[in-house]
Amino acid sequence: MLSKEYFIETFEMFRKVWGEESEYRLCIEEMSELTKELCKFMRYSKYEKSKQNDERLDKIRQNIIEETADVLICASQIMNIFGEDDVKKMMDYKITRGRKRVEEDIKNLNGRR
Repeated sequence: MLSKEYFIETFEMFRKVWGEESEYRLCIEEMSELTKELCKFMRYSKYEKSKQNDERLDKIRQNIIEETADVLICASQIMNIFGEDDVKKMMDYKITRGRKRVEEDIKNLNGRR
């Protein structure tokens, strides 16, 4: 695995050479590519099982893995630009909020039984 320092140094190089706006646009592009592949996966996973469809789904899974890596790299760059600590604080807040919502939903479901 590459070190955090390597990532940060590389992100700074990207920023200096290509500029921040280019990084924003690339992130948007990569997110749309992941969105497209996820939509394909949902569509084709509803088809009947067949060798051709299984091969198609395997290809789409590989595309999802690649596009997820691209999105995570871009999101890391955006986090680098806007402040890692601020982003991580917001992530903590949102994860905690989401967990509370799920716990409340579980409690409500159990109460209905």
